[in-house]
Amino acid sequence: MIQLLTFDLDNTLWETEPVVIAAEQTLLRWFDKHAPRFTQQLDSTARKALRHDVLAANPELRHRVTAFRLAIMELGLRRAGYDAEQATALTQQGFEVFLDARHALTFFPHAEALLAELSTRYQLATISNGNADVRRLGLDQYFSVIVSADEVGLSKPDPAPFLHALERAGVEPANTLHIGDHPVDDIQGAQDVGLHTLWFNRLKLDWPDQPRPNGEVSCLSEIPAWLATYTV
Repeated sequence: MIQLLTFDLDNTLWETEPVVIAAEQTLLRWFDKHAPRFTQQLDSTARKALRHDVLAANPELRHRVTAFRLAIMELGLRRAGYDAEQATALTQQGFEVFLDARHALTFFPHAEALLAELSTRYQLATISNGNADVRRLGLDQYFSVIVSADEVGLSKPDPAPFLHALERAGVEPANTLHIGDHPVDDIQGAQDVGLHTLWFNRLKLDWPDQPRPNGEVSCLSEIPAWLATYTV
């Protein structure tokens, strides 16, 4: 029987891309006021180049979004003419501005009611590649295990985040179902570890050419009924 439900976060419990874009704009406005040389001397092309340069020097940061963003900001501030001490301080201050805006999101319909219901019958965990924190969103009451790529150092579909969640929950793969929106990061990654999988297909996309998940829903409200009929 299923004992543990592991949830992806971004684009599974809320829509992510518009929130991140808005957070980046909030951060740029903050730079305009508190570190104006950053926006004056680095146009959008130069800011995009920072990502490439940071990854070229530190490819492991691809799996750690918080450290990656901090490195990008600090490199940009240094290139804009701030000394090391200024760049470090401004990076930390600016990242807090970004992170606050990153959490100004709206849950998908039924998300919190679903978690409240499922947490009475299953152990729940999060496995996320992003840096949204359910503790800042007031959802941590539903999750006994919280796993992020930032913490593990590797991102889905690598087995490490899934295995880390299983170890902390004390549950076997055969008794675990992963719920997520991404066919590769979530479904393939979970399948490779031996988890059951449920695809959250909110946009009703066609399934790609790869092994199918055990189930599919387009609304979070459909999950309890699907679980009630799913047999391991």
